[in-house]
Amino acid sequence: MTTEAPVLLSREHFDALLAALAKRGYTVVGPTVRDGTIVYDEIGRPEELPVGWTDEQEGGHYRLKRREDEALFGYVVGPQSWKKYLHPPRLRLVKAERDGDGALVFTDGDEAEPPRYAFLGMRSCELHAMTIQDRVFLGGAAADSHYERRRKRVFSIGVSCGEAGGTCFCASMN
Repeated sequence: MTTEAPVLLSREHFDALLAALAKRGYTVVGPTVRDGTIVYDEIGRPEELPVGWTDEQEGGHYRLKRREDEALFGYVVGPQSWKKYLHPPRLRLVKAERDGDGALVFTDGDEAEPPRYAFLGMRSCELHAMTIQDRVFLGGAAADSHYERRRKRVFSIGVSCGEAGGTCFCASMN
């Protein structure tokens, strides 16, 4: 059974949150600054978040700039999505090897158990996009079992948007 309960977490408790998630076997994925952009990657400390950074976005324009405060999530949705963690661009489906007699042996190429991810910093539009993604990959006769196994192991931690960017599409998600 899944329960949902909104919780307001103060900044001084972020270390405890990350430690609790790691203790429960989650790999925490959240926003971080790399190569002049905000990307999603594995994080282990609050200092790895985009502290004090914001971004400017318009059609064909993306730029990071410093904020006047030390906000952890003071940026608009970045240029990446969470999809690569649920539907990786490369996934081994079948493994073929020769046995001692030279015969070709095929085995399932699946990972034994997909990773448990805690997605830290999801915006409302990203949660809605993931719901649509679920319908695509899980609906109908051609459901993707690899996606389903990964999706079931995700713990999502949302944050509120402080402002909309020039490329946001919140209203179109209804």
